[in-house]
Amino acid sequence: MRQRPPYLLIWVILIYVNVPGIGQRNPINAAKDLVKNVPEKRDPAPSNPNTSRPAPAPSTSSSRPAATSTSTNTATALDATAESSPAKSFIANFWKAIDKLKAASAGQQYNLYYSNISSAETNLRNIKMRDPNYDTKTLEAELEKYKAEQQSANTQKETTRDIAANTIRFMSDLFESDQTSYSTNLNLEEGKLAHQAKLQAFTDKVNQFLASNPDQSVIKSKEAIATQKANFVAGTVAEYEKSINENTSKAGLTTHRELLGMDVYWSAIVKVFPNLPAPATASQAVKAALARLGTDAQMLAKFNKNEVEKMKNTKMPAAVTVNPALEAEFKKVIAEMGWKESVVKINLLTRDWSTLYHSITGNIIARTQEAAVVAKKNDGNCILYSITIVQEYTGAGKYSSSKHYADGVLADKFLCENAK
Repeated sequence: MRQRPPYLLIWVILIYVNVPGIGQRNPINAAKDLVKNVPEKRDPAPSNPNTSRPAPAPSTSSSRPAATSTSTNTATALDATAESSPAKSFIANFWKAIDKLKAASAGQQYNLYYSNISSAETNLRNIKMRDPNYDTKTLEAELEKYKAEQQSANTQKETTRDIAANTIRFMSDLFESDQTSYSTNLNLEEGKLAHQAKLQAFTDKVNQFLASNPDQSVIKSKEAIATQKANFVAGTVAEYEKSINENTSKAGLTTHRELLGMDVYWSAIVKVFPNLPAPATASQAVKAALARLGTDAQMLAKFNKNEVEKMKNTKMPAAVTVNPALEAEFKKVIAEMGWKESVVKINLLTRDWSTLYHSITGNIIARTQEAAVVAKKNDGNCILYSITIVQEYTGAGKYSSSKHYADGVLADKFLCENAK
């Protein structure tokens, strides 16, 4: 043990002699009393022969300080190795940050969690710089545990955000784009195959969406839209069914395929909103209509029947007057038009000529007559036309010979026996 320096004793004696009140005591005795309270310097503890850092205290085998309490509000105590380290303050600050992490939640207190991990990392770096011999393995392992929790929370945040974004995109497409409609750009056979592929792709997309654990809060926010759209379905289905039942050609199958698309669409909506009544009602309405309409073959048979009934009931417009000379004018014009059809019957639809006037001068420019004409085609079937002829005004009350002015088809399939 080192000797106390002699000048310390002299300095104490001088104070007691010169300072009033203190010098009333025996200065020698007072100095002895003061010296008793001066802390004694001791040499450092002998080093561990196996390492250059201070030997650990007998009470612990690790650099990890034992917590003084299980409460997160109690600071973690430092062991003897940490207490004697030049990096003691950084070690203490490291464990303060860890204690705060224990009390925090990576998912619910993200900012606090992140800042304390950052603090622990900074102190760990400072420990290594200030005391390279200090064993930081326990500290690093403890920090990695919380960093892993933070990474897990970040991943969960990203996953939750991605799920919400995907759900929003899907729901937007579901209500704002027509993904099951039938395209009329192709012929019936090609269109049928393309439509079936389209419906299958839509069904697969819906199933994948439902399997992705979508954001239920986003889905719930669209319930009002789903209900509103569903409320219009019954009316649309009734119109489609009426159109199909009254159709007279296979073109009516296009409307039937629209109903098939509606069936797939509302079946999907029911999957997305299983507890919503309106979509379920809409889906049932579509399925019921399809069941009543039957197969393509059954509908085609009905179309043919409708066509026959329509032809039976389609009559030629009655003539307002009979004028053989004027009828001959129509026959001549039709022949000049080059139609390879024979005229069966002509019924005049105007009693007198209709005069046409110039829009600016008001002068007469021509006159017209209209007639209903039944003609027989080369296949033996008849067709009903509306034909208008015109005669141009040449002046002095005279007109040119008759020419074709306009025509239209009143019935492309007409029973020849109805030409009356």
